Amino acid sequence: MSSVDPVNLNQVILAEGKTINKQNRVYANQFSKTQKTALTAVMSALIAITTMIAIPLPPPLSTINIAPVIIFTVSILLGFKIGMAATAIGCAVGYLAGVSTGAIVIPPGFLYIYLVGLIAARTPMAFIAGALRQKSEHVGMTLGVIVEVMIFFAIDFALFGIAFAVFDFAVFIDLVFIPVTFIVIIGLRRVFAADYLA
Repeated sequence: MSSVDPVNLNQVILAEGKTINKQNRVYANQFSKTQKTALTAVMSALIAITTMIAIPLPPPLSTINIAPVIIFTVSILLGFKIGMAATAIGCAVGYLAGVSTGAIVIPPGFLYIYLVGLIAARTPMAFIAGALRQKSEHVGMTLGVIVEVMIFFAIDFALFGIAFAVFDFAVFIDLVFIPVTFIVIIGLRRVFAADYLA
C-alpha cells in the first residue's frame, strides 16, 4: 500500500490557492472585503428566511425555527466575525419580516423585547461556535446553545421574574440542530474541498 507524502500533499493544496494551518486544517481561498460583505449579506438572508419559517410555541415562548443550523454553519465555515454579523442582521430582518407577514405571532407589546432578546442571545451563540471551531466544533455549538438559553433566561428573569423565565429552558431544544449542522457542514466541505471557507 502506497502512502501519501504529506509534504507533497501540502504542496498540491497550496498550488490550488488554499492554505493550511498548524492543525492541518485546509482553508479555501481568502476572500476580499467586498466578497466578505457579499457573503455576509447572503448568509444574513438565509438566516432571515430560516427565522421566518417558524413553528409557534405557547406563550411566553415565541417560536422555534431552523435558523441555528445556518448560524452554526456560517460561524464554523466562515468564522465568528461573519457569523456574528450575519446572525444579528438575519435575526433582526427575519423576525421583523415574520411578524409583519403573520408568520411569527407574538403578544401585543412584546415585539421589541423579543427582537432584542433574540439578537442578544443568538449573536453570542454565533461567536462561540465560530471562535471554538478549531478546538471543538461540537463543544462550540453546545456552549453556544447554553449561552443562548442563559441570556434568554437572564433577560426574562430581569423583566418578568422566575415564573416567566423558567420557560426559556425549552430553548435547549436547539441542541437537536447540532447533528443536522454536522451533516450540512460535511456536505459543504466535500463540495469546496476545504475545512473552512474563511
